Amino acid sequence: MRSFLVLFYLFAYLIIMIPVHGILVLIGKASPRLRYKIGNFLVYWSFRWELFQSGAKIEVKGKENIPKEPVLFVSNHRSYFDILVLHTTSGKRPGFVAKTEIQKFPLLAWWMKDIACLFLDRNDLRSGMQMIKDGTELIKSGQSMVIFPEGTRNGTDTLLPFKEGSLKMAEKADCPVVPVTIIDTDKLLEVRPGFDIRKGKVKIVFGEPFNIKDLPKEQKKKAGAYVQNMIEKTYRAEQY
Repeated sequence: MRSFLVLFYLFAYLIIMIPVHGILVLIGKASPRLRYKIGNFLVYWSFRWELFQSGAKIEVKGKENIPKEPVLFVSNHRSYFDILVLHTTSGKRPGFVAKTEIQKFPLLAWWMKDIACLFLDRNDLRSGMQMIKDGTELIKSGQSMVIFPEGTRNGTDTLLPFKEGSLKMAEKADCPVVPVTIIDTDKLLEVRPGFDIRKGKVKIVFGEPFNIKDLPKEQKKKAGAYVQNMIEKTYRAEQY
């Protein structure tokens, strides 16, 4: 029943809100920032409701580490629920970097665009360069962003290697990077076959921010590995 309610709400929301998306597109022609602000407000409350329906009990740690200015959140990636948890707990209502395949689902892709999400074709170098450029401009305009440098959901206790180019938008925008460690979101869904959502306790930890320009030369060259190491240490320390 829990899984059915979540799916029913998601599809109903996407269909009912089609006219709202059209209005947001028109608003965005005059003010992209206003489009994202309204879109994020609507999606924030939708995510809150879906987490409630799913029975997720969220423990948040380190929120005081998040700077007031726009940031790039860099997180491990265990579940679809990571997006909902990060969006609703960070206080920033950020946009996300997502794989381009999601654009095959137009209703979902429309709303992702309404909250300043970017799409990346991992097999196209030009797409990666454009994503960095667009992400840099969004951050400079005041929009925080999220990237999952593992590149895919990973439910194991060992993180996949972080893509080294994943922090480039933070370097070019000269904004703080906030490491994010997410624990046990996969237990809400992915640990079981099929679409079987069950309630559970998850944790999100916001680490201490840093600026890439302040890193030593060698760490600056391997900023992805640097932040991966930070998240892995937190993950081991904070597991239930």
